[in-house]
Amino acid sequence: MSPIQGPQRFRGWSLLGLSTLAISFTLPGQTIGVAPFAEHLTNDLKIGPTTLSAAYLIGTVVGSLTMPAFGRWIDRAGVRKTMIAIATAFSLAVAYMGTVVHLWMLVVGFVGIRMLGQGALSLVSQTSIALWFDQKRGFAFGISMTVSAGVMALGPLALTFLIAEFGWRWAWCIAGGCILVAVVPAAWRWMEDRPESLGQLPDGRRPLSFRSVKSIEHFTVREATTTHAFWIMTSVMVVSSALLTGVTFHHFALMKAAGLTTGEAATVFIPQMVGTVTAGFLWAWLSDRLSPSVLLVTCQASLVGAHLAYAGARPGVGAAIYSLLLGVNGGSIRALVATLYPKWFGTEHIGAIRGVATAFGVGASAIGPLIIAGGFRITDDYVQLNYVLAILPAVAMCVALFLKPPQKVTANTTPPAPGLG
Repeated sequence: MSPIQGPQRFRGWSLLGLSTLAISFTLPGQTIGVAPFAEHLTNDLKIGPTTLSAAYLIGTVVGSLTMPAFGRWIDRAGVRKTMIAIATAFSLAVAYMGTVVHLWMLVVGFVGIRMLGQGALSLVSQTSIALWFDQKRGFAFGISMTVSAGVMALGPLALTFLIAEFGWRWAWCIAGGCILVAVVPAAWRWMEDRPESLGQLPDGRRPLSFRSVKSIEHFTVREATTTHAFWIMTSVMVVSSALLTGVTFHHFALMKAAGLTTGEAATVFIPQMVGTVTAGFLWAWLSDRLSPSVLLVTCQASLVGAHLAYAGARPGVGAAIYSLLLGVNGGSIRALVATLYPKWFGTEHIGAIRGVATAFGVGASAIGPLIIAGGFRITDDYVQLNYVLAILPAVAMCVALFLKPPQKVTANTTPPAPGLG
């Protein structure tokens, strides 16, 4: 019996939920999930904040170098197999973090959780959403980012509780176990590679309506990386990735300098969650309605505002405004990255294309903590440092003004170089 005959419920929405679940469980590999452990790692391993930042940098850089390979693997092997393998390995890497007793072990652990969590599991999950949705992609990513950002913003509170109740080592192990139990069986049972493998089409369209949909040009990695749009989008993402990671990694130090207690600093992630959730959904929805240049400029304007707002970050409203603006930037840049790459470059090679972009984003996040640590050593004042950091997203705003959707070079214009395709 043909799989496309008779009514068949579109699987994309349920797989959107599964991909969102996987994205949410990347928390221990994200900076927001590592931050609650920072003080415990420095105290127990007898290392300083700069050494911890350097170890984090090494782990993140090494992890970022593998992203193009992960992207190609996703395109070749399919989403289901790669998600199962990545989630399993990530759960073990997170649990391993609870066993580190030497600096070299910490570096190995950082390589594992940054490569597999922030990088690979996020990449395969977002690739799945891009494959199952086309015209509704912005809406789908908006839902995913709203839910996952909300879950991850509450993560530091949950991890702080686990650390207080069981100690920081067992907190890592419990987190790893949760990933293994929640994500791996779900991916094994329900994940599917593409809608076409079930005789379906993106967005749940009927096969007869396929002709009415505007054809999509599919870029290869080489074709995508020769466009101005790819590099403008990626360079702006790099700015957000570096600065957001840096201030999040040193969040508790920044909040302590602003007069907040550890408990108050943990609750500051709540307005950040609100900003991330709201902006993630709004920018994803607007990605099909407004110029990408306008969206990217306003995205970076929120980061400029956050750095300037730190001067007024005090317990209460001041810290909340600062955190809210950081959340707006984080949610909006993730939404634009998730929606614009497949919209511009198609989905046939989206894993590999996103893999290249993710490598730069993850690599930038590696230097973020060192930027904050090194900048503070120079200025000895977080307020002055944030004023200086505001220059970077301001420059990114200017660059974003030149962003235009790419146009594929065809055989009727310039012949492709040998070996392309």
